[in-house]
Amino acid sequence: MVFALSALVMLNGCIVSEKKLTDKVQEAMVEYEQEQGNRLTVTDLKLEKSEGNDYKGVLTGRLNGEDVTYDVTVTDTGSDFDVDWELRK
Repeated sequence: MVFALSALVMLNGCIVSEKKLTDKVQEAMVEYEQEQGNRLTVTDLKLEKSEGNDYKGVLTGRLNGEDVTYDVTVTDTGSDFDVDWELRK
């Protein structure tokens, strides 16, 4: 029972940190677009761990009133992260 409880706590910790990473990535993308004079409204961002500290995902939303979809890649270094995104055509 102790093993099951500690496994649950560890799993919950991963979920919280992935949620936090998703929120931070979303904020960074919105801020970047604002700095470029654009308005990005995020509908959804889904990130999945690909390998190591790397994540891949898809962001959907509206950029300056038009529907957009971005392919997103993230490297999480723990204290910081690097995010790249490319508009799907």
